[in-house]
Amino acid sequence: MAKPFVSLKENIFSLDETTQPALLRDPHSRVAAPSATSIPTGGTLLQYPREFMSYMGVVKISEDENQVSVAIVEGSSQSVYDYMEGFHLPKKTKFYNVSKSEFAAFIGNTTNVVAKETNKTKNADQFVLDDITHDAPIVNIINSICIEAIRLNASDIHIECQSNYMRIRYRIDGILKTVKKMDIDLFYSISNRIKIMANMNTMEQRLPQDGRLTVSVEEITVDLRVSTVPTTRGESIVLRLFNKSTEILSLAEIGFCKSDLEKIKEYAKYPHGLILLTGPTGSGKSTTLHALIGTMRSDELKIITIEDPVEQIIPGVNQVQINEEINLTFDGMLRRVLRQDPNVIMVGEIRDTVTAELALRSSLTGHLILSTLHTNDSISVIGRLCDMGLEPYLIAAVLRCSVAQRLVRKLCKECIKSYKADKKIKQLYLKYNIKSDVVFTAKGCAMCNYTGYKGRTIVAEIFTNDAEVEKMIALQKPASEIKSYAIKSGMQPIARDALQKIAEGITSFEEVEREVLF
Repeated sequence: MAKPFVSLKENIFSLDETTQPALLRDPHSRVAAPSATSIPTGGTLLQYPREFMSYMGVVKISEDENQVSVAIVEGSSQSVYDYMEGFHLPKKTKFYNVSKSEFAAFIGNTTNVVAKETNKTKNADQFVLDDITHDAPIVNIINSICIEAIRLNASDIHIECQSNYMRIRYRIDGILKTVKKMDIDLFYSISNRIKIMANMNTMEQRLPQDGRLTVSVEEITVDLRVSTVPTTRGESIVLRLFNKSTEILSLAEIGFCKSDLEKIKEYAKYPHGLILLTGPTGSGKSTTLHALIGTMRSDELKIITIEDPVEQIIPGVNQVQINEEINLTFDGMLRRVLRQDPNVIMVGEIRDTVTAELALRSSLTGHLILSTLHTNDSISVIGRLCDMGLEPYLIAAVLRCSVAQRLVRKLCKECIKSYKADKKIKQLYLKYNIKSDVVFTAKGCAMCNYTGYKGRTIVAEIFTNDAEVEKMIALQKPASEIKSYAIKSGMQPIARDALQKIAEGITSFEEVEREVLF
């Protein structure tokens, strides 16, 4: 008979200090398992020893004079159930199931000892996080950190040395949050373990290093890009997560307003030219590019992407991952890809003059090129390309449109409420012709983890090229003059898009103010 599932986080960590298992309060303790007839005294639940929990895959949830509730890892053999039932006689034993990954996270979260050997499994490049390693506690700690990050949809894990402790932070919806503080003495062991997993030099602590690894949990495969940088207190380690199994968002789901959505779809149909996305790191440019490619996929088109790294697998698209260690660079790969008879080429980022020149000349020879640049707004791509040494007449000839975007958190729909806009916001509404006098906020609830926000959307502006703009670019007119013409021609500035989303209750003014300058 199938057993009901139980959450260890809800049923263990939510207990107060008087009833919380002693083993969980003091990770170093070794509480003997209760005898068959023992009854908890003083309101304290006697937990099984850690070794027993790890080996058997069991956790005691509750116990009273008549009944014991036990969580057992899903898929355990019947002999485990029989053993636990006999162990607690004459009390009745009530069984619950717990997922393998949650049990692994539980063991890791309550482990605080010195590292031992690693546990590579499945293949040489993939690590299974929900395997419990009985003789390597550091492995379990790292596994639990990664499992929780994946569950919370974190984009990055930050592991940092402070003066007398180690801090673990997750970036969730663009905001860093401290989730754990640990003994500083554990940092060296954790750092070594991560470096081993990412094929980095464990002896090198004076120079920055980069590496990659792949992990899996509950049939989800996640790529992690690892960066280490020496600091005055030790090292800063950042792991960026790329979940390849995540479904690719459509352009409509990303958050473009209706007019901008129609524009970008129109320019995606062009047979040749250059489409650029701009914004800071972490503003969702790659996600938008993948969504744009999703609108183009067809048996009639050959689409090739050159990425660093490949963040999502797109069915029907040829994707290439850059590897500078073997001299597989953006510009070198772009030269080879042009011999593959492509219709559409996505270049993950234009980083240098050589790549920029190749991209522009490829646009002139009948290819549609999609790429990204780091600029503050959509008009600035012109100046940025000129600074790279490209001729203005070439830019004018190939640039189809540029999209500047930022990511902002969405208000939780379960706890959202409106209130009257203050004088400053009313003036901004009036300036950008927004017909509203209210703003929205969210107080926080269980659905949004009491943050008031759940998920993210974009605020964007799309600059498009026409005959008049081509003349202005070729004549090297100032960016301010080009922007004035573009707005008169119908371009919606990013500030207006942001204010419209505030008025519609999609996001808050405080969130937009953090990302967009008015």
